[in-house]
Amino acid sequence: MNVSIVMYHYVRDIKRSKYPGIKGLEFEGFKRQLDYLEKNYNIISAQDLIDFSVSGKILPSKACYLTFDDGYKDHIDFVLPELLERNLQGSFFIPVKPVVEREMLDVNSIHFILANCSDYSALVSDLNSLCNPYIGGDALKKYWNMYASVADERFDIKEVVYIKRMLQHALPEEIRNSITRTLFEQYVGETPCSFADGLYLSIDDVKKLVNAGMYVGSHGYKHTWLSKGSIEEQASEIELSLEFLKSVGATTDNWIMCYPYGDYNEDTLSILRSKRCVFGLTTKVGVADLNTSRPFELSRFDTNDFPQ
Repeated sequence: MNVSIVMYHYVRDIKRSKYPGIKGLEFEGFKRQLDYLEKNYNIISAQDLIDFSVSGKILPSKACYLTFDDGYKDHIDFVLPELLERNLQGSFFIPVKPVVEREMLDVNSIHFILANCSDYSALVSDLNSLCNPYIGGDALKKYWNMYASVADERFDIKEVVYIKRMLQHALPEEIRNSITRTLFEQYVGETPCSFADGLYLSIDDVKKLVNAGMYVGSHGYKHTWLSKGSIEEQASEIELSLEFLKSVGATTDNWIMCYPYGDYNEDTLSILRSKRCVFGLTTKVGVADLNTSRPFELSRFDTNDFPQ
């Protein structure tokens, strides 16, 4: 059984946004895409997917499953009303930390730094200058050779890949957090904390999604690269996320995991099996085969893979 799983992030009125450089989906394009998907596919719910795993429920041909990552305010302002109007269910995978602690995730800080940058080479230079007190020039050259590659990237140039990887996981956490905050304030002109409140869903917003019949699933606690943590650190990330889901009324029995950055390893899969997870969503591109022997590694399509 095959399912086309569509992955969304930002969905907003880009033309009226203060940050047009953000690679988001224009709301009108989102509506046109839903028109296309409803015409050409059978859109299923998370429960349909879960029932396939648990009880062998037959899914329709050309099944399509809608997923929304990262818990943005966009999802309550634009996505939810449109889905309700069409009587569709979306699955929202929400990292806990920005919702509960109102702090920026590194991934989003980087997005907005890049969106406010007109010269990526200059940004690379600024980043390297901030690294210099901690890391020598030879080490920076090694990082550049390691990460400034577009071989596995679909949408980014090499400078952007380098900036992302350095600030996402290459640098030690304390150093990269400090450097990211400095670059954010320099390029965006706000503190990350003040910016976070308008970017992410609140706890009440998440409860509203649940009460409206949407599926809310796990996207970790801090949105970390899971494979780079120990099995204990990964277990904590997942368990804290499940505790949050319980607190907002979302199901944690036969549930779905969505990996931050699409990143996981065999330790991750072992933890998920032990906690009654039924499916794991990756960022690998393609149709998801539900009959595979690896249900925790389902492929997805990006919204840009379909007409808008």
